[in-house]
Amino acid sequence: MIISETVDCIESYSDKYSKMKYFSNSWNRIDATAIVIYVIGIIFRLQPVESYYHVGRALIACNSVILFIRLLTLFEYKLSLGPILLMIREMCKDVLVFVILLIICLLGFGVAYAALVIPPSRFTWKSLSAIFVYPYFQMFGEFYIEVFEKQEESGYIEKDATSNDPGSNFTVGQSYVAMALLVFWLILSAVTLVNLLIAMFSDTYRCIKDNQLIIWKYQRYRLLSEYRASYVPPPFSFIHYIIRGISACVRRCSSHRKTSDGRHSEANYWKDCMIRTFMQDARDEYLSQEDSRKESNQILNKLEAVESHLKVIRRVGNRTSSLYA
Repeated sequence: MIISETVDCIESYSDKYSKMKYFSNSWNRIDATAIVIYVIGIIFRLQPVESYYHVGRALIACNSVILFIRLLTLFEYKLSLGPILLMIREMCKDVLVFVILLIICLLGFGVAYAALVIPPSRFTWKSLSAIFVYPYFQMFGEFYIEVFEKQEESGYIEKDATSNDPGSNFTVGQSYVAMALLVFWLILSAVTLVNLLIAMFSDTYRCIKDNQLIIWKYQRYRLLSEYRASYVPPPFSFIHYIIRGISACVRRCSSHRKTSDGRHSEANYWKDCMIRTFMQDARDEYLSQEDSRKESNQILNKLEAVESHLKVIRRVGNRTSSLYA
């Protein structure tokens, strides 16, 4: 995998007819991330220090998740599953926006909770985690009612501090304010933000579902354009990759010179054919949608004209009836 992805990266930058560089593809970025994490994990595991060994083991274990996610690219050729992968990727962007809004609101309520529940004289570095723990777990049903109603002490304060400090007492007024903040936080997080995320998901799903066929054709073209046949069976296929890498480096070095006949290579020829086929299909799809839209507009215009004529006929009829009356 390391050799093949390295060769693909070299080829993408050596091909002057390439429209898409290596790192512009999200799957290639996932491959590069997996390779980097794997190499770092192997380096840590080879160290004689035991703590480094466990760090490397953890990195390799996390890398297995990325490798299994990479298998999803095999479903891009399916019409029913290919656009769904794009939906998941776009929904992840929606989740990123949601998380930013959530963190801002979470920090605001978390600081308020910590200021009310934890006295200033008993505040420690451990108390900083209460800023995130209290509002985060309240979203999932852990409300910390016992702490807010003074039935038990918070676990994020210093135990051996003196209680003679007037700022170390949690008053009844502070308890009421904490409970009011809890109500507002639940309304904001469980109702407003969650429904906003659902609405963003629905809009993303609708936009991709409307263009499902075009998206699937493009995904199929991209999957076919990345395919490179290997004439040497594994485990000797690395010889084929080495030859490809050398030829890509040669093309890179001689890319500034034009060929005598000006013709592309066979691979570029078929790539151009696939691009033209995809553009033709996309254009036909767009023209058919435009034709249907024009027909619907013509029907609406005719209906509006009929309605206007009916209004004129009604006015003439009313005037005629008034004259006879």
